[in-house]
Amino acid sequence: MEAVGFLGFGRMGRPMAQNLVSAGLRVAGWNRTPGKAPPGVSEKQSIAEIARDCPVVATMLADDAAVESAARELFEHLPRGGTHLGMSTISVALARRLEHEHAARGQRYVAAPVFGRPEAAEKKLLWIVTGGDTTGLGPILDAMGKVSLSLPEANQASLVKLCGNFLILSIIESFGEALALAEKGGVDPRELMGFVGSTFLDAPAVRGYGGRIARTEFEPAGFALVLGLKDVNLMLKAAEDLRVPLPLAAIARDHFLAALARGRENWDWGGLASAIREAAGLAPVRRD
Repeated sequence: MEAVGFLGFGRMGRPMAQNLVSAGLRVAGWNRTPGKAPPGVSEKQSIAEIARDCPVVATMLADDAAVESAARELFEHLPRGGTHLGMSTISVALARRLEHEHAARGQRYVAAPVFGRPEAAEKKLLWIVTGGDTTGLGPILDAMGKVSLSLPEANQASLVKLCGNFLILSIIESFGEALALAEKGGVDPRELMGFVGSTFLDAPAVRGYGGRIARTEFEPAGFALVLGLKDVNLMLKAAEDLRVPLPLAAIARDHFLAALARGRENWDWGGLASAIREAAGLAPVRRD
C-alpha cells in the first residue's frame, strides 16, 4: 500500500497517526520537533520528502501559520493528483485559499477537522467533518474516527469546526460564570455540577467541561488555553467577514487573555473559568 503522510505529532496528531498504523496503513511522518513520531511511523527529515513519496498527506498542525508553511512545501512537491488532507482548525479564509491553490496545481485539498479531545483520538472516537471530494480517503478517515458530516467545500468544513468550537466555548464560559456564582453563594460547585450534569444538561461535553471547572482541574491540557485564544480569534474573524455579532465569543476572548496574563499557557482552555472566579473575588486556583 502507498504511504500516507502525516504532519504534526502533538497531543492530537500523535494518537491519530498511531491509529493509521494500527489500521495497517504505511505512515511517513514529520514534526517540527524531531523524535516524537509514534511507533510504526517512519519519521522523515522534511515535508518535501514526504510529499514526493505519499499521494495523501494529512496536516494536524497548531495554527494558520504552521499550516501555511507546510502547504508551501506541499504545493511544490506533492504530485499532480495528490491530496492535502487538512485536519487542523484553521481560518475559513485559509481553507478557501488552500482549496484554490492546490486545484491550480492539479492537486486536491480536502478539509477534515475533528472534534474530540486527545483521549478520544487515542480510542479512534473522533467526529470528523469533511469538506470537498473525499473519494478514496475512506480507509484513512475511518482509521481515526467517524465522518459525521460531509460538505461540498473545504471552507464550509472549517466554518463548521469554528461553530462547533464556539458552542463548546459557550459551555465553558457559561459554566465558569454559573459555578462561580454558586461557589460565591456557598454552594459546592461540584454538587451543582453533579445535579445539572445528570438531569437537564446531561451531555458528554457538559459533564466533561463543567466537571473540570467545578473541580478546578485545568491541567494537563487536552486543548491548551493559547490554542483556545487562537480559535476564538478565528471565530471572531469569520463573524466579522460574515457580519454576524458574537458577543459571547468577545467576552470569552477577554477571559482567555486574563488567564494567559497570569502565565497559564499550559492550562486547558477550560481554564478561562479561572479568570471568572478571580473576577468574582474567589480564591485563585493556585498561586501564580
